[in-house]
Amino acid sequence: MVQPPDKARTRADEVAAFRLRDAAVWMLPISLAWSIHQLFRDPQATAWVAWQVFFAVHGLIPLLDLLLGQDHSAPRRGRPHRMTQLVLLACLPAWMGVLLGGAAISGGLDTLAWWGLALSCGATGGIVAINVGHELIHRTSRLDRTVGGLLLASVGYGAFKVEHVRGHHLRVATNEDPATARQGESLWAFVPRSVLGTLRHALQIDAARGRRETLGWSALTVLLWIAVAAFWGIGALVFVWVASAVAIIELEVVNYIEHYGLQRTRLSDGRYEPVDHRHSWNANSTLINAFLLNLQRHADHHAHAGKPHTALRSEPDAPQLPAGYGAMVLIAWIPPLWRAIMDPRIPGVRP
Repeated sequence: MVQPPDKARTRADEVAAFRLRDAAVWMLPISLAWSIHQLFRDPQATAWVAWQVFFAVHGLIPLLDLLLGQDHSAPRRGRPHRMTQLVLLACLPAWMGVLLGGAAISGGLDTLAWWGLALSCGATGGIVAINVGHELIHRTSRLDRTVGGLLLASVGYGAFKVEHVRGHHLRVATNEDPATARQGESLWAFVPRSVLGTLRHALQIDAARGRRETLGWSALTVLLWIAVAAFWGIGALVFVWVASAVAIIELEVVNYIEHYGLQRTRLSDGRYEPVDHRHSWNANSTLINAFLLNLQRHADHHAHAGKPHTALRSEPDAPQLPAGYGAMVLIAWIPPLWRAIMDPRIPGVRP
């Protein structure tokens, strides 16, 4: 049956809009690649060239996110458009290009530019490597899950692929979950607890399944490190370590925000109540949704972990953050301010 021209045009416009929206994540590796190119041509270029992506992620983007307000885009049914899928899969070569490019030129930079480029690379990795990797490891396609694992292994966090799906999603909002922040727990205490707990539980999951998946992803990370040191020296390897550590911290700050203080009730039979929208903080700001593949619609993600990011919806009955992730990430670094803002919002806690 032939569709009316106006209806066909509307659907084509929707597809084009979602392609553009999903390609937002590519702004970071493109901007970082420009920085690397400029520093390669002139290692004495202004340090702003090296720092610009880091300040964009933690300054410009959160500010624009506050100004743009709420995201009113409707979720799409079915599988993501094939162009959307290609954008995500292509993040692997894009990320490896800027990570290795940064490592290759890092030896010629002064201290200020070196740290700026390493932090910019890490901020990019937190989104392009870890967040995209997170989206892909939830997919049913083996190709998607493999690319997701490679992205996570590139920053030394292959254990996340194992623990997140088989651990965090089962134990979220309980004291057994290292990635759920407890009420009153500071970000500074949470990050090391979550990282070590994730690694420990990933190994336990592998042991219970008779698998060595965590060690396999870790071996790929070590091979990457050996290659970097062999080609560009120990200084380049240190650059990769710093960028990877920053990317992991970026992830863990978001973990801190997503479930802070929320707890599932233990039932009479000793089990916990099923996960639902009450067990994740929800946010729905426009720009951060685009950059983070709707990760802020986190309540729906945990209630329906198999949903692709394009199908996630904002749940009004979930606990609501007062601002998007961009602003909340900055607030989380200041524990007294964080607690003053967030503790009264925890369901069941009186102001």
